Amino acid sequence: MTTLKNFRPDAPAADRARLAPGRQRLLDAAAERRQHRRFWPQAGWKLAAAGAAAGVAVAAVLVAQVTPTPDTHRVEAEYATSPEPNDSQWLYQKVLTRRSTLNFRDDLNPVPKKGASAYWESTQETWTQYGTGKIRRMSSQGGSPDTVMGEGGGGSPKKLRQKLEKLPSEPQQLLRSLSEVIRLGGDYQRIQYTFSITSTIQFETRLSLFRALKTIPGVVVRPQLVEDAMGRPALAVHPSDDNPYTRETHRREELLFDPETFEYRGERMMMLVGGMIDSEVTTEETLLSVSAVQRFAAAVNEPGVRP
Repeated sequence: MTTLKNFRPDAPAADRARLAPGRQRLLDAAAERRQHRRFWPQAGWKLAAAGAAAGVAVAAVLVAQVTPTPDTHRVEAEYATSPEPNDSQWLYQKVLTRRSTLNFRDDLNPVPKKGASAYWESTQETWTQYGTGKIRRMSSQGGSPDTVMGEGGGGSPKKLRQKLEKLPSEPQQLLRSLSEVIRLGGDYQRIQYTFSITSTIQFETRLSLFRALKTIPGVVVRPQLVEDAMGRPALAVHPSDDNPYTRETHRREELLFDPETFEYRGERMMMLVGGMIDSEVTTEETLLSVSAVQRFAAAVNEPGVRP
């Protein structure tokens, strides 16, 4: 039902007036059954008919909620299973980033920019060819989608998907196998990189990767949900605050995941208590940057086209 609801989040809930006729027929048939128990076949037939009518009414409500609209094809990848793209198609991704306007010239003691708003936003759109890994990007400043060209560092999405689908589900075995697929960083960095560059990971693989992530020593899953740059609820995962980078900079870098599907949502950076902003010691966590990654189920035929 959650999946169906996500197809049409704007559909109105069924009101009592629409359900009342079917409900009343059902109640009438039930009352008749109590009054005429000796005529069970006839009463049973009426009850079945009334129940069927009520079922049709409910079914009509469900159909009304999931009837396709022009936006149905925009359902995001975490809520839909799409056919595997062909080699010539392009995977589309859009990233919204919200950053603090603090001036970081003095990196450990940023200062507010006079007259500036607290945050500024930027967007970046990326098209990655499924079979080759070629990349085209377009920023919020506009321009051609061919502004930046190159090959994905992890190989083509097709090859990476094939390798990831062969990973074992047991966490320690998965971490060992992943180190042979991605030969950079430690276990945490490898999983972070895998989630951030791969948009075609199947749910079972995402779940196995997330479980393995939680077994890495020093990795923390925050008990409270946070929000990505689009305001969507997300799980925040990060190294513990006693790691050298966080102790030195008083900044925590978090990975964000959908709490139900474990789809990669983006990242967040927080200034922790004890840091310095404009020569004042921070007494609460302060948002420095947060992103929201949108990946769509439908592949497109050329860069510049949006699903």
